[in-house]
Amino acid sequence: MANTNYEQLIDRDTVEHVGNAVAAEAQSRFAALKKFRLEKLGNLRPLTEFFDKDRIRFTTSFGEISRRWNYNLQYFAVNYLLIVIGLSIYAVITNWWLLFTIVFIFGGFYLISRLDGPLTLGNTSFSPSSLYGAYCGASLILLLFSGATGAVFWIIGAAAIVVLGHAALLEPGLEGEFGADGQV
Repeated sequence: MANTNYEQLIDRDTVEHVGNAVAAEAQSRFAALKKFRLEKLGNLRPLTEFFDKDRIRFTTSFGEISRRWNYNLQYFAVNYLLIVIGLSIYAVITNWWLLFTIVFIFGGFYLISRLDGPLTLGNTSFSPSSLYGAYCGASLILLLFSGATGAVFWIIGAAAIVVLGHAALLEPGLEGEFGADGQV
């Protein structure tokens, strides 16, 4: 066997440039996640308070239920948001066709956005705008056949039952008793 010297496929400067670009992109995305965590999830209530069995009371008065909804939907808003996100993830993971459709849609739009110009297949050239239009049509058909509408209505129904049920059963805490503005 003859020893063949292969040249490097990518030189060191290119690797460093790509690495720096990926690190900068990841840092900006992680900065957005960190900002979301600090701003939105900063009001996350502890589970012991969210599932306080001593504050669960049944009532038949609609006035009392609406008062509880008014207080609990504001006070536990972040907890309820996490419940809706969890139900959404569950709905997507348990429906493989919907998961495939979502990956197909995001992947296709990402690839079309990375085109430098028109796509040429054989003697035919397709502009990015015509590719986006055709891809939107194909994506809508896939969404219809994958059960996206049913998943959306299931998420809405399940979230309404869980969130509104919890908010109606849980009595406001002592901080809710001192005023409608929630000041202690």
